Amino acid sequence: MTIVVHPEDLTGEAELAAEIRHTIHAHPEVGLNLVQTQKTILEALASFGCQEVTTNVGGPEVASVVAVLRGKRPGRTIALRADTDALPLNENTGAPYSSRCEKRMHACGHDGHTATLLAVVKYLTQHTDFAGTLVAVFQPGEEGFAGARHMIEDGLVERFGIEEFYALHAEPSIPVGSVGFVSGYATANADIFEITYEGKGGHGSRPQFAKDPVVAMGETILALQTIVSRNAAPDKSCVVSVGCAQAGDPNGTSVIPQRSALYGTCRSYEPEVRDLIEKRICEIAHGIAAVYGIEAHPVYTRLYPAMYNTPEKVEKAIEYAKASLGEDRVQDFMRTAGGEDFSFMLNAKPGCLLRLGMKDAEHTSPVHNEHFNFNDKAIATGAAVLLTIALNQMAA
Repeated sequence: MTIVVHPEDLTGEAELAAEIRHTIHAHPEVGLNLVQTQKTILEALASFGCQEVTTNVGGPEVASVVAVLRGKRPGRTIALRADTDALPLNENTGAPYSSRCEKRMHACGHDGHTATLLAVVKYLTQHTDFAGTLVAVFQPGEEGFAGARHMIEDGLVERFGIEEFYALHAEPSIPVGSVGFVSGYATANADIFEITYEGKGGHGSRPQFAKDPVVAMGETILALQTIVSRNAAPDKSCVVSVGCAQAGDPNGTSVIPQRSALYGTCRSYEPEVRDLIEKRICEIAHGIAAVYGIEAHPVYTRLYPAMYNTPEKVEKAIEYAKASLGEDRVQDFMRTAGGEDFSFMLNAKPGCLLRLGMKDAEHTSPVHNEHFNFNDKAIATGAAVLLTIALNQMAA
């Protein structure tokens, strides 16, 4: 028999969680060491009566919080994760609880993710007759700092006996009150590259005495696009984008510079495509350098692996979400080329991340935008779905 929690069962928890979200939203922090955010979460957990709380899993500079809630009956151990960090962006929402910090803003909904998980914890502290153990993971540093990797490497799974991971993420294209699921690869491998060319500088009027790294850089920008169009299989989508090209000085137009550099991002899904992109970037850089008689120094950095939602866990999660919200409020969602460090947790144990709808008349902005504000109406929806998934998987 399916255990079902509906959004209307969480009205009080959602209202309290929204107030906490506003506090977190007004005091955003970027990176791993979120001192104020961690303090706010700990105060909330203490007020709920949570007694088994661990901090700084991941290291002393990783302001994580892990709360453990044990049911009255034996069962499995399921983790729910919420990311807690903000972005380096100035806010322009006009909300009364807008960011009080210059160039810091919760523009990706992590304040709402945190609030939603707090609503889950609050509910379970009042409804303790469940099977198994829930591990609530509040993780900093998702936005480029790999907080999930730090926690996994510090033994998150082993220390708490976690068997599965689940999470959610705000999605402005889905109506509020609804959720979306992707089975299999849901986000991309998010990598960066740098190619530095070392040539021989000289006078622009005497190019025969120089070895021009700018020409090599220009040819490389075009050649990199052949990785997608001519090396990767047509059914394996990927992206290679140059985001920055640097050489010379605008005040030195008659100078052929000694050095040029390219910086960019790569996105892929399958591991073999990721390997291909790295290999071809290095081959292209060294090949062009050889043509022009200069040196190439390519560096490829793997940041976040692609997030793979375990298909059988997605299938069950969809079943639970439909029981909680109704069939018409659960939809398929497309995979995206964005990066998500929840992938490190899903590489360690099965599970999935679902997309939580934000869209209504007042909430139309995309994430990572100065106008984005998490929709408080979504807290009860997200908490109900996470609870329904967790309670059933703990009892399975």
